[in-house]
Order: sequence, then C-alpha cells, then structure tokens
Amino acid sequence: MEYFGKACAVASGLAAIAVLLAGCGAPSATRRAEARGVAAVAPRRLPVGVTPRATILARYRSTLPGVTTQAKLVSIAALDRTSEGELTQCQFRGCAPGALVWLVLEKGRPGTFAVDMGFHASTPSAGSSAWSLAPIDAMTGQARGDSESGPLSQLSSSPWGQLRDLAAIR
Repeated sequence: MEYFGKACAVASGLAAIAVLLAGCGAPSATRRAEARGVAAVAPRRLPVGVTPRATILARYRSTLPGVTTQAKLVSIAALDRTSEGELTQCQFRGCAPGALVWLVLEKGRPGTFAVDMGFHASTPSAGSSAWSLAPIDAMTGQARGDSESGPLSQLSSSPWGQLRDLAAIR
C-alpha cells in the first residue's frame, strides 16, 4: 500500500509539472518563426463549398510556353465594381449577393494573348496582350465565360491589381 501511495504522489507531481510546463515543450514552427522575428502565417479558411485554389490552378493552368497562372478569391460584387461590369456581366447573368469567384490571371510575354480574346486565346497576334483575366465560379469551379486582357503596363490598374485576395495567407 505504501508503494501505491508513493506512486500516486509521484504521478500527481508529474501531472502538475506537465500542466505548468505545457507551454515549454519543444518549439513549434510557429514559435521558431516568431523567435526569428518572422510573423507566423496560416492560411485563411475558405468558406464551405469553395473550390480550393489548387484545383482552380490545376484546371485553368495555361499550356502556352512561358505563361504563369495565378488565382485570387474575390467577391463578385467587388469584381463587378472594379471591372465596371465587363468581367461579371451581372446585368445580363445576375450575380448572387455574397457570391465569390476565383479571378484567374495568366501572364506571359507581350503577344501571348490575342486582343479581346482573353482567357486561353489560341490565336495570338503581333502587338496583342501579355495578360488575361477570367472569373471562375468559386463554388462550381466553372468559368463564367467573360475575360479581359491587356498590356503589362495596365495590369496594376486592372481588377487583378485593385482587388485583395480573400483567401490570402494572413
């Protein structure tokens, strides 16, 4: 019995120490990053039902040589305002309040995209665009059918340059 009592005391003591030292374990990646003065980052959670960025990038990645593909999650209302209705066509298609879209950017050297053909243009011509934007329905992953393209000098003033990525890393 005496042995049992000592074992319980030791176990209780160990449990108390464990509780007190819970924050002193091996440093996590977050703690190591904070110790180096680097802010730890965690991806934001996507709303339920939103197609993941990796799926959108895999589905809409350009096969044209030298073209990079990126995606931003944006509200369709914000995209409608910044594109003045051109990329959303809400006046004809309707846009549900609170709806989200992945805005897919394809960027390449000048002449990559045919003027006014935008997304995945197959017949580029001399002097044509170096980027193309297309909204993709965030819930279904289907293209909405509208696109915009332009020269690199206009990318920052395009919806891509004006809109914040709602799924960005904090």
